[in-house]
Amino acid sequence: MKKIVIVAIMLLAAAAMVTVAAYLIFKKRQRPAPEIQKNEAFYLTGKVLLNRKDSDEWQEAERDMAFKDGDTISTAKDSCVEIKLGRDEKNFIGCKDDTTVKFSKIEEAGDKKIELEKGKVMLLVDALDEDSKFEVRTSAAVCGVLGTGFEAVSSEDITTIKVYDGRVYAKTIGIMGIVSTEEVIVEEGTMIRIIRSSPPVKPVPLSKEDLEVWRSWKGDLDAHMFRTFSVYLDEGSPENHYSPSGWVGDYDAIRRMSWGKDPHSGKTCLRFRYTGRMSQGAGWVGVYWQNPVNNWGDVKGGYNMKGARKLVFWARGKNGGETIVRFGMGGIGGIYPDSAKAEIGPVVLEKEWKQYAIDLSGKDLSYISSGFYWMTDKTTNPDGVIFYLDDIQYE
Repeated sequence: MKKIVIVAIMLLAAAAMVTVAAYLIFKKRQRPAPEIQKNEAFYLTGKVLLNRKDSDEWQEAERDMAFKDGDTISTAKDSCVEIKLGRDEKNFIGCKDDTTVKFSKIEEAGDKKIELEKGKVMLLVDALDEDSKFEVRTSAAVCGVLGTGFEAVSSEDITTIKVYDGRVYAKTIGIMGIVSTEEVIVEEGTMIRIIRSSPPVKPVPLSKEDLEVWRSWKGDLDAHMFRTFSVYLDEGSPENHYSPSGWVGDYDAIRRMSWGKDPHSGKTCLRFRYTGRMSQGAGWVGVYWQNPVNNWGDVKGGYNMKGARKLVFWARGKNGGETIVRFGMGGIGGIYPDSAKAEIGPVVLEKEWKQYAIDLSGKDLSYISSGFYWMTDKTTNPDGVIFYLDDIQYE
């Protein structure tokens, strides 16, 4: 009888174990897939090579290229690559020349880890996931973000960490590759040099030259990320970010049409006619492209155009020889004024399409609600004028 009872108990225990195992497998299958976050190289110069995980071959890295865990990137002399990654792609890595970096963990949400095999990286970390960290491992140290901006330089068994924003923790690595449990906090505005297997020393202040290099790199990020931004591309295009809604001066003397005959590109261009009539007694006319529609600075709108170097557009006259007094951007005042204004003119148009450019160098483009405008007057065009515009965009 005892044997039967013992066997029964063993069978019940085995059945319980099978049930638990099945439950755990089920729960594992039910676990949601990890969130994959985008990353891409948005800027590169010179020679930048990429070695994909489990591959023996190196290939040329390209702009807009994405990276996977285990990939390695290497820059040559006078070369660099900048990468955005993580939550909303608001974290940035700048790999300077003669640098090799392995992306240990960058794809999934949560912790981010890279290995700096040699060279120099600059990091701006603005959007970490909750309860996560961003770590950089070198041959001599492991450092992680407690703030937002820092730099790591690795050369043989020496690692230099420079902290520009926030704080960074640093731990030394021993000869056997064991990471020390002791950490030192490197505060904003200081730097530390760590020698492999040696206890960390006290951080020292950054130099003015270091701070200037950081400000320069951080300031260049917007310019490096900027592509093109359309004011007008084609009638009804979702890429039209501004509307030609601000008619000024003798506005009743302005006629606008979407013109399908001989556009510069696409299906349509814009045809404007100024009749020359002093309908409002001003003697001049103009049209502003605004965001939102009819915004004269009364409401918040517009766009941050930082990084744009110029505003380009294509124009032609009906017969050639037509004069437009000014083409420009910005300049709206009000409660929410534009942060900049730039213009060219007078411009004598040709009969064939020609591209014109407005230089935006040195302009504060952080808030632009008037993306483009033109103006002319009765003195210059007593009998009026007809002209065409197309492909207006920031570059």
